[in-house]
Amino acid sequence: MKNELTESLEKYLLAIYEIVKTNQAARVKDVSKYLNIGGPSTSEAVKTLAAKKFINYEPYGIITLTSKGKEQAEEKLKRHTIISKFLQQVLLIDDDKIDLSAKQIEYSMTEDVLDKFVNFLTFIDTCSCKEPKWIKSYKYFSNHKKMPDKCSNCINNKNNFDNSHCCSQCCK
Repeated sequence: MKNELTESLEKYLLAIYEIVKTNQAARVKDVSKYLNIGGPSTSEAVKTLAAKKFINYEPYGIITLTSKGKEQAEEKLKRHTIISKFLQQVLLIDDDKIDLSAKQIEYSMTEDVLDKFVNFLTFIDTCSCKEPKWIKSYKYFSNHKKMPDKCSNCINNKNNFDNSHCCSQCCK
């Protein structure tokens, strides 16, 4: 889905999504309190989201999500979860750095590159292999700062590499 929202507007949309999920509707003051942001800024963001058809809103009224807004919020949350899981389970990033790092990744890439990145992460997460052998080897490398012994055959034969033995015999 093409991202029509800035990082700031996405933050407001996600807050509205969370509030609406619990209370079926929100008000500007609820969103403002949820984000700990002033009312005027929240009011402007809500008006922008309404103009872009992500939410239903009349001044001083309740806020609900449109189907477009709900879809955008759920896609954003799914994308964030996939990236966070990769950072935690594959790259072994410290838990206290995962959320911020995932957000930085999401907003530093162009939309087409981010889509391909998330598609790749989704593939490795849903692949029928319990855990690809290269991920196990990477985890060892990350923890020990050296290649696993079982990979030495691949490394020693990289000039004659035919892929017939790597990660099938030596990396079991």
